[in-house]
Formats: sequence, structure tokens, C-alpha cells
Amino acid sequence: MERFIDYLTQRIDVCRDQIVALEKDGRKDEADFAKVRLNIYDVCRTVTNALAARPGAGPEAVKAQLERFRREWNAALDKAREHGDTRNTVVGETKLEALEDVMEHFAEVAQ
Repeated sequence: MERFIDYLTQRIDVCRDQIVALEKDGRKDEADFAKVRLNIYDVCRTVTNALAARPGAGPEAVKAQLERFRREWNAALDKAREHGDTRNTVVGETKLEALEDVMEHFAEVAQ
């Protein structure tokens, strides 16, 4: 799990650097989406740390929580699309893209 947490921390640092650079260039919208990605990596790191510290939880509990995130965020994205909510559609897509990256790396390094 330590390698997975290190990966999430690295992604958080990259997102922070992107946010600074984008804001410096006056690219506020892009910076806002980098903030969404940063938030997803941070939430996943927090959940992983909490579950890793819980006796008997471990990788299976983290995987189950990531799957819950996927279901809930997909449902929110579907609702945004259904209501023609463009901003929340793009935010939802951004969240799910970051989550997919998290889940791919979890499968590679968390075992």
C-alpha cells in the first residue's frame, strides 16, 4: 500500500504544480479542472490511509471503496447529462478520468 500512497502523493504534487502554472498563465478554467483532479487523488489517498490503518481492512476494502466512488460518480454524471448541466458533466468526466487512473495504479502497486 505504501507504493500506492506514494503514487497518489506524487499525482497530488503534479496537480499542484499544474494549478500554479495554469493560474499564472491566466487559464482559470483549466486550473479549476486540475483542482478537481487534485481533490480526487487527495480523497483516494485519505481513504487509503484510513483503511490501511484499520485492522482487517487492507487492499480489498480500498478496492471496494474505489468501486463505490465509481458507481456514485457515474450516477452523478448521468444525472448531469440528463439535465443538460454542461459544467457538472465536464467535472464528472474529469473526476472519473482521475479515478480510472487511481484504479489502474491501485491494481498495479497496491497488492
